[in-house]
Amino acid sequence: MTHTISILVQNQPGVLAQLSELFRSHGYNIEKIKAGKSKKTSLTKIKIAATGSDESFESLAVQLGDISHVVDVDISRQRHYSFWLVAYCLCITLLGTNLPAPLYAVYRSEWQMSSGIITFLYALYALIVIPTIIIVAQFSKQWGRKNVLFAGVIFSILGSVGFALSSGVSGLLIARCFQGLSVGILNGIAVTYMTDFHPKHDKVKSAFVAAIAGTLGNAVGPLVSGFLGDYSPYPMQFSYVVHVLLAVAGLLGLNFMLDSKTAAERVTVLQIPVISKSLRRPFLLAASASFLSWGVMSLMLSVIPTYLNLFSNQPSLSFSGTMVALVLGLSTIHQVILRKQPVFRLIVIGYVLLILGLLCLFLTLWSKSLLLLVLTTIFIGLGNGPSYAGSLAYLNQISTDENRANMTSSFFVMTYLGISIPVITLGYVGQWLGLTHAIQGYSCIMIALIVVSLFAWLCKKEE
Repeated sequence: MTHTISILVQNQPGVLAQLSELFRSHGYNIEKIKAGKSKKTSLTKIKIAATGSDESFESLAVQLGDISHVVDVDISRQRHYSFWLVAYCLCITLLGTNLPAPLYAVYRSEWQMSSGIITFLYALYALIVIPTIIIVAQFSKQWGRKNVLFAGVIFSILGSVGFALSSGVSGLLIARCFQGLSVGILNGIAVTYMTDFHPKHDKVKSAFVAAIAGTLGNAVGPLVSGFLGDYSPYPMQFSYVVHVLLAVAGLLGLNFMLDSKTAAERVTVLQIPVISKSLRRPFLLAASASFLSWGVMSLMLSVIPTYLNLFSNQPSLSFSGTMVALVLGLSTIHQVILRKQPVFRLIVIGYVLLILGLLCLFLTLWSKSLLLLVLTTIFIGLGNGPSYAGSLAYLNQISTDENRANMTSSFFVMTYLGISIPVITLGYVGQWLGLTHAIQGYSCIMIALIVVSLFAWLCKKEE
């Protein structure tokens, strides 16, 4: 692959020869050299295009900076590209994961699936995500960035192909497992890779962009599948074809991304991530906020679209997809609007709005009012955005370069437990008590837990 690098050097004899020798020793063939004057007459800016291994490029850049008379080495263009490519892969992966949301009603009708099976199908990917995140966090450095991202996107494609070709519940479950592997890989490394690629290694910006990319993918997926489910000639297949094409574009883009392998950090024994004692309390604050935020959101992404007749007299795939897209779209928009707010304020705003959304849900079950259903969607979407993004930003702030991978993987384990365990429990309890009573009880428990977590954040704020 051809890499371009800009080097600012002092005007001294032998500098160009030193540069050429270092490129040669790393196995790079210099294709083009262009030199230009700098603002300071004692300096020259040299741009070199060279072909060679992706894995050694960043190490080459570091060693170039160590050469005497080299003032600065700039690979920001490729870092910028790589930063946004990771965000794109994350977005596309989560888009594919949420394509089935409006179609669960079709699967339920087609194959007579109970509420327990529906919620298990929805949450299965989250159960697969948890061990995947732990594994990827420990082995990703020695595998190399490209290999890890390539595997994540491939599993996402296999998930969509599995859904498109499925002819029963077993096929859906296998496809959902592939989606879980893809999300586990991408969510496990996205924030860490994006922080590495950011020119200033900005932890907060990297976390916010990752959160927004993921939530945007979540929002667009059900919108696409809902409308294509109502209006395309192949309602249960066409949206997955669209996703495969978008994912293939990501695979092609990976050919031009920076890569690295760290042989010195090989892992031979898988270890459970450990949070140091000094960071356990702040970690639990961040993880609990994400757990509760997505515990409420999972209700909007699984049960409500599938059993829309409980909440509205106007059920359709496009309406279901629009509702899911609205809740996730508002989450994304609110993250953008509030991105510069302090973390504590984000958490408070998010929690208050989530409580309002759950209260509206009570009234919606009683009245079947379309207006109240829309208000429920709006409040929960606006509440999920700041509470999730705030918790992720807080986690990235308290992490160091050494423990960020462990902290991030543990955080997402808690997040996906929030996505899976509560809603699976709701589905099976709904078979026993009736879904309406189960949702009401679920809402009460979530409101109580949010109040407890908010109190813990207030105590932290006062310290």
